Formats: sequence, structure tokens, C-alpha cells
Amino acid sequence: MNIRTLLPHTSTSRRRLLSYAALAAALATAAPLAAAPTIAAAPSLTATAVRAESRTPARQVNQFFTEYRQAVLGHGTRTPEAVRKAYLTKELDARLTAWAVQNHADPVLRAQNVPKDWKVRNHTSTPTTATVIVTEVWGGSPDTHVWYTVRRSDLRITQLTDPPKEA
Repeated sequence: MNIRTLLPHTSTSRRRLLSYAALAAALATAAPLAAAPTIAAAPSLTATAVRAESRTPARQVNQFFTEYRQAVLGHGTRTPEAVRKAYLTKELDARLTAWAVQNHADPVLRAQNVPKDWKVRNHTSTPTTATVIVTEVWGGSPDTHVWYTVRRSDLRITQLTDPPKEA
């Protein structure tokens, strides 16, 4: 089959079509070249490594707290229990369930209601774990501090406690 039989019949239409094809080819070749310095300067990472690199223990705790709070308020698609299973170790989830029964309060929020706001900050860090403090802001009541221990290898939350008592 001859290429001319596939092209439009008028010479103007053919020129226009060929011009568009040439422009498309030029743009297709130029786009990777424009990104080349960025790609060349960055170390080679897989998509999973890029996502994991951008996650930190504090971001993970903030993401958990945000999703958990939304679930407690009845927003979102998951229940509070499902959010806990997604972020916490099985052992911690079991301990929190027991804490809730004993204290008649939400085991993550450490209260019977939901804080108005919260702040997340790094506290201490070791090669294997990080401690992140969530300050729950209640408005009329004093703020509450809850300490989270995060395993660095997979960013699972392994511990959730009240702050240590000062001597």
C-alpha cells in the first residue's frame, strides 16, 4: 500500500497533516530531553523507594491520626478499627483494645470525645525506632500529649503511650 493513498487528497491538507506529524515528533523527542538533567542528577530509585523515602515517622503518625480522627467522626471509608489495623502492629492494636475496655475511652484519642486540632513533632530517634509526640488540642481543656513509637523499617506504630511521669 502506498502512503500517498492514506494521506488527504489535497496538497494543502497533506502539508498540514505532515506539519502536525513533524511537530508531534519534535515534541515527543524534546520532552525527554527537557527532563534529562533532572533524571541524570537524581539517584536511580524505584517508585516504591521514592514513596518510602518521602515517608517519615512523623508523617506516618500524622497520616494515621488524620485518618483515625476522620473515621471516629464518621467521615471517610474506613472504621476506626480498620485504620488501626492498617497502621499499628497487631500487638499494639490488642493492647489498645484492652485499654479502651479498662478506661471507657477511645484508646488512640485517650478521651471520650475528639480533639479540635493536633500537632505532631519528632521527639527522639534511634536507628530502629522513632518517638513522635502528638499534642491533642481540646480548646477549653488542657492539651494532651500522646507518645508514639514507630518502627523505622516499615513505619508501623508499635507503641502508643501517655507521656512518662516527671520525677
